Amino acid sequence: MIMNEKYLVDTISSVPEIMELLTILNDVELPNHYLAGGSITQAVWNRKLGNEPLYRVKDFDVVYFDQDEAMSEKEYEFLINSGKRHSVPVDVKNQAKVHEWYGKKFGNNIAPLTESEDGIRMWLPCFAVGVRLVKGAVNVFEPFGLEDQANMIIRPNKTAMSRENYDSMNRSFKQRWPNIEIKDW
Repeated sequence: MIMNEKYLVDTISSVPEIMELLTILNDVELPNHYLAGGSITQAVWNRKLGNEPLYRVKDFDVVYFDQDEAMSEKEYEFLINSGKRHSVPVDVKNQAKVHEWYGKKFGNNIAPLTESEDGIRMWLPCFAVGVRLVKGAVNVFEPFGLEDQANMIIRPNKTAMSRENYDSMNRSFKQRWPNIEIKDW
């Protein structure tokens, strides 16, 4: 395990709300799931800056992949919420259905995804990190590595994002995280 991954795992493991959620995701048998995105990266940044672990974390992004849609996103969200003791909202998204709404929300149409990891690969590199519990240990999926996360660098991922969306997101990020370095499109 490289140093950045150890730092990430140590950070995640020290946040009771995250560990509780990871356990619940396994308990509800959410298929091909990850807790991913902003909450993971922000927990690392908060530790680095000496803040409380969930400072400025708006919600927990949970992704999963279920082509057959055995249960809806709302049904999974209900099960997850009924098992958690913390108050952090949970946003649950089935990556098998993302192509149906992505174009309307972000202006770029995408092909259907084939796994949860495909969705994470479309995110900005510093946020393209997913974690889950495998046999009790935190397992990390990080398709672009962890250097940007560790160094608080935001750079574009042109796979499925427009420049306008990137610029808009960065204005919000910079307000919440003045220490970040934003790379040009």
